[in-house]
Amino acid sequence: MTKLIIVRHCQAQGNLERFFQGNIDTDITPKGREQIDKTARMLSAEPIDIFYTSYKKRAIKTMEGINLYHNVPVVNDERLTEINAGKWEGMSLTDIEKQYPAEFDDWNNHPERFHAPGGESMSQVYDRVSSALRDIIRDNDGKTVCIVSHGCAIKCIMCYLHGWKVDNIGEVKLGTNMSVNVVEADQSMNTRIIMENHTDHLA
Repeated sequence: MTKLIIVRHCQAQGNLERFFQGNIDTDITPKGREQIDKTARMLSAEPIDIFYTSYKKRAIKTMEGINLYHNVPVVNDERLTEINAGKWEGMSLTDIEKQYPAEFDDWNNHPERFHAPGGESMSQVYDRVSSALRDIIRDNDGKTVCIVSHGCAIKCIMCYLHGWKVDNIGEVKLGTNMSVNVVEADQSMNTRIIMENHTDHLA
């Protein structure tokens, strides 16, 4: 059995300014630093054996803050990065809604069929994070793993860990920055969801 602690990165510049970050490597904000400190304290007693993280700055800085209490190995896995949003990257959400009304409606109401203009589809994100999860679980039997990733990627991760296809991703709530999910999974991918989108530590 592998215990997975799945954390969304802290507030970054795109979250604050409300533009679509995607693969843009934005830095964290002062509020983000406070969120990291609170989450790190909450997870300080967890026996974390290893971290897996996206290679984006906002995820790495989140991981580093939590790892101050653990000082364990880190693996950067590009499969855990955010959706490649193509032409949407760097655009404000208001402009996206005006210029891409059909795609924006899919993003909000039919995420299973969403495909970013010039970027990835939700199915592609689901497939790559699922591949990463299978490898992580295979390589860390009996360990506690902390995964630090991004909003859309974690939606896909939790969809997969619920045992659902991407068609059901609309049933997964998007967690806020620094929300924490805890899941146990065995080598046959039987899972138990212990905690989902937990944010009490940020109060």
